[in-house]
Amino acid sequence: MPRRLAGMLAALLTLGVQAPRTADAMVRPAVLAGTAAAAEPETAAGTEATTMKSDDASRDFDFWMGAWKIHNRRLRVRLRGGTTWDEFEATAVARPLLGGVGNEDVFRMDGDSGYTGMSFRFFDKATRRWSIYWADSRKGTLEPPVVGSFSGDTGVFEGTDTFEGRTIRVRYTWSRVTTPTPRWEQAFSDDGGETWETNWVMDMTRDVDIGARDFPVVELRRYVIKPGERERFARCFDGYFPEAFQQTGAIAFGQFLERKNDTWFAWLRGFPNLDARAEMNAAFYDSAVWKEHAAEMNDRMVDSDNVLLLRPLAPGRGLPVLPTADLATEAEGPAGVAVLHVFAVKPGAVEAAARRAEDAFAAYRSAGAREAGVLVTLDVPNNFPRLPIRTDGPYLVWVGIVKDDPGLARLAHLAERAARSLEAEGLLRGTPELVVLDPTRRSRLRWRPEWN
Repeated sequence: MPRRLAGMLAALLTLGVQAPRTADAMVRPAVLAGTAAAAEPETAAGTEATTMKSDDASRDFDFWMGAWKIHNRRLRVRLRGGTTWDEFEATAVARPLLGGVGNEDVFRMDGDSGYTGMSFRFFDKATRRWSIYWADSRKGTLEPPVVGSFSGDTGVFEGTDTFEGRTIRVRYTWSRVTTPTPRWEQAFSDDGGETWETNWVMDMTRDVDIGARDFPVVELRRYVIKPGERERFARCFDGYFPEAFQQTGAIAFGQFLERKNDTWFAWLRGFPNLDARAEMNAAFYDSAVWKEHAAEMNDRMVDSDNVLLLRPLAPGRGLPVLPTADLATEAEGPAGVAVLHVFAVKPGAVEAAARRAEDAFAAYRSAGAREAGVLVTLDVPNNFPRLPIRTDGPYLVWVGIVKDDPGLARLAHLAERAARSLEAEGLLRGTPELVVLDPTRRSRLRWRPEWN
């Protein structure tokens, strides 16, 4: 993600990997290195790169570039004889900077904590040593660096900091960096380095299975395209953007042509969390890919502001990341029809409407529809105002896929009955909308052969 130097530090401090060392800010996570704009490998090929290490010290962290899953063990109480360890999962994405003599990474804790951190490493060509800096979403300040170098496949980096009002030494140790499972450890010393207490251990593996990830922040985007331009718009979208979104850490669940509106194009995009939505949208819309095609795509659009920001109704009701389309075997185009049943719910009635609609959703499934997810309005301020979102919620959105038009007819009949029932109970602000969508050639959301 290109940035002007003058604005770089301010932008970095809003992100968040090296765990904070101070008592009130967690403990700084590993000297991680990544940004949302880094490429995310989809095959195990990335692990092969971890078995080689260059003799050029400026490339010491080449092994770290890309996407990782991280198992964390963190000492709950530090420098007080603590023996209780907390364990949790996280992810990181790393990319090079300054032609390879620097790098950055973003560390994100799994779950709802919203905690992110960001580390920055710079190689001093004169001293041949690395300086590693950390900032996180809790403090928003750049921590003092740790400095050091590698010997073989082990790197040791030390620095001075304060902890609970006293001066300490901090040490990061990277090991196993020539294997597919590198390790990072953090240790503190309050006696000038005579003794050390390890308080954080991270074990990394390559994050290669995008289908296993969660993207609980969802944008439902519905565009109006100029008459006669929709097919070309869809082909360009399919050709240029799905992998570009994925490179930022986001995902395009699927893109579609609306049947009832022959100038409408719809698509669903997901993010790991709300903060990531801002970071990853910025990464994409400032990218070379978007800048190259923005004028062409924008010129074909009449309106792009019809956007619902959504979240899963409950755990397990989020959208799946289905495999990418195989254009070689799906020569006739994607199978199936996607359907959105959009309910405009009265304020405060989302839970009641969702409970009442469950019988209808079960009937949809019994009639042969595959439920892809059930989403509701994510009622938060827009953290990426360059892209407007609707504020007229709340909405309840059922997302499903049927095999063919006969299946669609069965679903439509059931949907009419569900709409009448919810309207009669006074839970809705208006008539529900059944949106029928034909997947584009490269839409992930489509009917799968194994569902036949």
